[in-house]
Amino acid sequence: MHVYLSTSRGELRHDVSPDVAIRQRGQIAPVALFGILIASAVLALMFDTSQKITSRSLVANAADAAAYSGAVWTARHLNFMAYTNRAMIANHAAVGHFISYVSWIRYVDDSIDYIDRVAQWIPYAGQYVDLVQQLVDEVRDVTEETAKAAVPAIDGWNATLRAAQVETKASLAAGHLQELMEQTARVHDPAIRINAVDDLRSLPAELRAALEAQLLEQRITIPNFVQRHAAGNDRNRSRELVRASLQANDDVRRWINGDRGWREDLTLAQIRKRGSSTQTQGSSNADWNAADELLYRKRDLTGWGRWQRVGDRTSKASAREFASNYAGIHAYYNVPGEPGNKALRIVALATLRSSGVAVANPGGMNSFDHPIAVAAFACVEFHRPATGGFAKLAGNSQEYANLFNPFWEAHLAPADFSRGMQ
Repeated sequence: MHVYLSTSRGELRHDVSPDVAIRQRGQIAPVALFGILIASAVLALMFDTSQKITSRSLVANAADAAAYSGAVWTARHLNFMAYTNRAMIANHAAVGHFISYVSWIRYVDDSIDYIDRVAQWIPYAGQYVDLVQQLVDEVRDVTEETAKAAVPAIDGWNATLRAAQVETKASLAAGHLQELMEQTARVHDPAIRINAVDDLRSLPAELRAALEAQLLEQRITIPNFVQRHAAGNDRNRSRELVRASLQANDDVRRWINGDRGWREDLTLAQIRKRGSSTQTQGSSNADWNAADELLYRKRDLTGWGRWQRVGDRTSKASAREFASNYAGIHAYYNVPGEPGNKALRIVALATLRSSGVAVANPGGMNSFDHPIAVAAFACVEFHRPATGGFAKLAGNSQEYANLFNPFWEAHLAPADFSRGMQ
């Protein structure tokens, strides 16, 4: 290299040979290449880390969605059974109400017929009683014809509700819950799996044992959580439910339970209208029996005499008169009414294998074989609302879980590995 001073411009100049210049320019290339490699590796690691975090968040969301959707699906099945139970009770009570009306209109018709026979001997009164008799006869005919269609139709509708309950029970037992949770998870990522046995085995032993226990109990408990009861062999539980339903309305209670009548006390006589309806429920059939009659008794020197019927006979009606195979409630589903059986836990273990995660994996630095796994829990429980017009229970009493009130709710629950399903 030569250094010289320019006489024309007064500049100090370096004269470098071409070979030396080329060697100087080549020295920076290895440093730059190494820097690019380091930066690429850092970027790849950052990309892989972000992909894993995103995938874990996706799996967690899928697990929550699967568990919650499974709980909602289960709660809806239980509430459907509660609605159908209430509908069958209401339908059966409606038949009792209608049969009571048939008996009553027959009583009115029989009473007017008896009065008509007496009024025929009273001038001008007989023709008016005849008109009333004709009108009541028509009402009676229409009522009985309506009963011939209505009672079998209502009983048939109850049979349809019972069939729907059987299908609902089968749906709980057929593994549809697992299918629903899997479909829900696939919305987030088609590669996500729910409660996969082979993925469960890759978890730590203690965690795997806890999850296996809860999943096993889930598969056993949910299909058997509801139980079928035959109305003729349920310790009169169904009859008590119908009675309680009738007691809720004063007018209906008086009409069916024997108060559809009156009493007139005179000096030397008493007149009483008596009417009542009773229900019977066997293992294969049921019935409503209603009876109405007008009674009187006279008073003499020894006191009041015996009640005697006014007319030739007691007016009666029955459900089986219009539907020979009337079944009433016949059968229904319920859950064990114990405080410890108020909840179901739903477990959803969502897993995503490494093949489903898009990573750069530079030189095998970021490889992993075990799947991303997240467990979520949901709860289905019976909870009587404290507001909304529902009557509060007396004292500190509580309503046990049942399938007669649609109070089943679903919500996500915290993880609890110390117990299985409740």
